[in-house]
Amino acid sequence: MKPVYSVFVSNAADGDIGAYRFDTENGTLEPEARYVAGDGVAPLALSRDSGTLYAATRGDRPSIVTYALDTHSGALKQRGVAHIDSKLVHLCVDASGHYLLGASYHENRATLYDAASVAEGDARALQTADGIEHAHAAVFTGDGRFAYVSSLGGDAVFCFAMHNGRMERTGVAKVDANFGPRHLQFSPNEDTLYVVSEFRATVAAFARNAESGALIGPRMSAPAHALAHLKHGCVRSGFAPGRPADIDDLASRVWGADIQITPDGRFVYVSERTSSQLIAYRVRSDRALAYVGATPTESEPRGFAIDPSGCFLVVCGGKSAHVSAYAVATETGSLHLISRTECGKGANWVQMVERPRGR
Repeated sequence: MKPVYSVFVSNAADGDIGAYRFDTENGTLEPEARYVAGDGVAPLALSRDSGTLYAATRGDRPSIVTYALDTHSGALKQRGVAHIDSKLVHLCVDASGHYLLGASYHENRATLYDAASVAEGDARALQTADGIEHAHAAVFTGDGRFAYVSSLGGDAVFCFAMHNGRMERTGVAKVDANFGPRHLQFSPNEDTLYVVSEFRATVAAFARNAESGALIGPRMSAPAHALAHLKHGCVRSGFAPGRPADIDDLASRVWGADIQITPDGRFVYVSERTSSQLIAYRVRSDRALAYVGATPTESEPRGFAIDPSGCFLVVCGGKSAHVSAYAVATETGSLHLISRTECGKGANWVQMVERPRGR
C-alpha cells in the first residue's frame, strides 16, 4: 500500500495552518482542520522525529508558535507562543531538536534560539548574526556541525560552525552579482548545497567539504526555457525599505521562490511566482543541472514539499484558493496533477508527515 500523509499549509492572510489528509493510494488530498497561528504566519519547520511543528508569524507581534504533532492522527496542539524581535522569513530546526535558526530579511540577520525555551514562551535569542544583507533562508547539516544562511542582498551564502549553541562564522561563499540567493537545500548526502535565485529561478550548486563545512564552486544551471519571455528579477521595494524605487514592470520579471530535491537526489524543482510554474532540473554527475521542463501550477507558487518516497509533490500559491498534489514521474521528473482542494488565503509554506493508514 502507498503511504498516507498529513499535509500542513500556512495561510498568511488568514493567520492559520490548514491540515490535510493526502492518501497517495487513491490520490486524494482532503481538508481536515484549521489551526490558529497568528497574523502573517509563514515559515513552518518540522522536527526530525516529526513530533513538533514550529510556525513563525510576521504580524505586529512576530512570534514562533510551537505545536505538538500527533503523527497518528495529524492533529496539532499548541504548546506555546514566544514573541520575538524579528519577522522571520525562514525557520529551521536542527536534527537534535535543541536549536532553531531563523532568517530575518528586514533586520539583515540570523537568530539562534533554544527550541525548548521557545516552546515555553521564552523568546530570548542564544545568538544573533548580524550583517547578513536580506537574510532569506537557513539550514543545518544533519550532524548539526554547520549551518548556512543565504544573503539575497549580498549575493552570498554565510557559513557557520556550530559549537554548543554558538555560531562561529567560518566563511562566505559568493555567487554572481544580482543572482539573489533565496532558499537552500542539501543533496541527500549533503555533499552539495543548492541555492535558488530569486531573480533568475536558476540554481547554484556548491560542493561542500563535510569536514570543514566550506562551500566550493558553484556550478550554475542554465536558464529555464519556460522563463525566456521574462526579464531578470530585482529587489522589490515593498520588501526592502531603502532599496530601489518601485518598478512598474514586475509582471515581466522572474520571481523565484522555493527549491526542493527528490530523496534520490536526481531532480531539483524550483517554484517561480511570476509565471506560476514549477521548474524541473535533472542533476548530472558533475553536479551541474540540466533543464527538464516546467509545469503550470497554483498562482504565485511560494512553498511546496516532496514526500519521502519522491513520488509526490504538494504545492500552494500565495494568490490561489487551492492547494495541489502531483505525481512525480521518477524517471523523467515530469509532474502530473492528481488532486486539488481548497486552502486558505495567502498560502505559502508546506510540510508533509507520514501517518498510519486508516487514520
